[in-house]
Amino acid sequence: MKMTTEQASAEAVERALASRAAMARMMAVAGHDLKQPLHVAMMSLAYAAEAGMPALIADRLRIALDAMKRLGSELDDIARLSQKDETLQPRRQNVLLAQVLERVESDWRFYAEACGVELRIISSDSIVETDPEMLHTILRNLVGNAIKYSGPRGHVRLVCRTRRHRACIDVQDDGAGIPAARLERIFDAFERGDSAEWDGMGLGLMIVRQTADLLRHQVAVRSIQNVGSTFSIELPLANSVERMWRVRPSPSGTERMTLRRNFRASRRSR
Repeated sequence: MKMTTEQASAEAVERALASRAAMARMMAVAGHDLKQPLHVAMMSLAYAAEAGMPALIADRLRIALDAMKRLGSELDDIARLSQKDETLQPRRQNVLLAQVLERVESDWRFYAEACGVELRIISSDSIVETDPEMLHTILRNLVGNAIKYSGPRGHVRLVCRTRRHRACIDVQDDGAGIPAARLERIFDAFERGDSAEWDGMGLGLMIVRQTADLLRHQVAVRSIQNVGSTFSIELPLANSVERMWRVRPSPSGTERMTLRRNFRASRRSR
C-alpha cells in the first residue's frame, strides 16, 4: 500500500523525535560518565599545585585546574539541557548582579592572563529577577567565548546598563568578528564564529540560547568583521528598588557600605 504524503511526513517527524531523544540520552550519560575521570584529574592537579612547586609552575597548574572546573560545569550544563522537559524549571529570585559577575571574573581571570587578554568586568549594584546559577552559566559561556576569539593582546569587556524595568548585560570583544552569513546560526549546536581558526564543537552558544530561553531572557548579537562582537542579554529588574550593599567596618569603627564595582584581569608582561 502506497504511503500518503501526510503519513510520510508523520513518520519523518517521529523518526526525528526518536533520534533527538536518543541523542539527549547519550549526551546526558556522557556528561555524567566523564565527570569521574575529570574529578580524578582535578584532584591530581590540586595536589601538584600545593606540593611546593616553583611559583610559575604552580600558577600554570592552577590555570589548568580552573579550566577543568569550568569543563565540569559545562558537562553539567550539557547533561541538564539534554534532558530539558517540564521538570527543568528556573528557580527565579532577586539576585544582586555584582555577586554573579564576581563569580564570572573568578572563572576567567587566570585564563585571560594566560592568553594575554585584558578582561574587564564592570560590576553593578542592580538587583535582577533570575535564576543565579543559570545566569552564571550564560555569562560564563559568553565571556569564555569572547576571550577565545579575542586572541593575544585582545580586550574583553562586560558592562551593565539599565533602562526602564530592564537590565542589559553586554559582553564585548575586539576579535575578528562573525561573518554576517553566520549570525543567524551562531546559537545553533556545532556552529562557530570562525570554524577555520578555532577548534571545539560550538556548544557554548547553544547552551547560552537554551538557558536564556528557559529563563525567558532575550539574547542578541551584533558583530562587525575585523572590529569585534557584542553579545547582549536582557533580563528584568527585581520589583524591589532597594540596593543590597556589602557592609564592612571602617577604620573608625563605624559601619561603611561599600560595593565592589570593578574586576580586572590584565595580561602579564612577558
